[in-house]
Amino acid sequence: MFESLSGFFKDKMAPAESQADDLNHLQVATCALLLEAAHADNDFTEEEEKVIAGMVGARFGLDADQTSELLHVADEERRQRGDLYQFARLINETFTHSRKLAVLELLWQVVYNDGVLEAREDALMHKMGTLLGVRHEELMALKLRVKRSGS
Repeated sequence: MFESLSGFFKDKMAPAESQADDLNHLQVATCALLLEAAHADNDFTEEEEKVIAGMVGARFGLDADQTSELLHVADEERRQRGDLYQFARLINETFTHSRKLAVLELLWQVVYNDGVLEAREDALMHKMGTLLGVRHEELMALKLRVKRSGS
């Protein structure tokens, strides 16, 4: 299912051929951002990996094997690209404002998974808010909601 996604950023993200391709590309982009948030503090733990897998599986309705494959593809793309702009641009151009907020909330959940907000994580979240066109007040409201929930 996801094998064809490994090169999906090639050719400057050429337009997808179908709605299924669009969905897969958005899933990879979302997962790449989640993984980047988990790696932002240079301490990617097994617990973070489980949390992200649970989020992804539930959000996209995937079984364990599909989730694992999607995360593998997203991590490879994240490592190869080294720039979050491509992932954020795809989400920004496709998602409604409320869905962008939902992605940011998931990112805050990943960041706060260990209970500590490090400077690099905070900087990443502010960058993501800007890239996704979300007002600072909205980003901070999401941050507080996640922090209060203990996620």
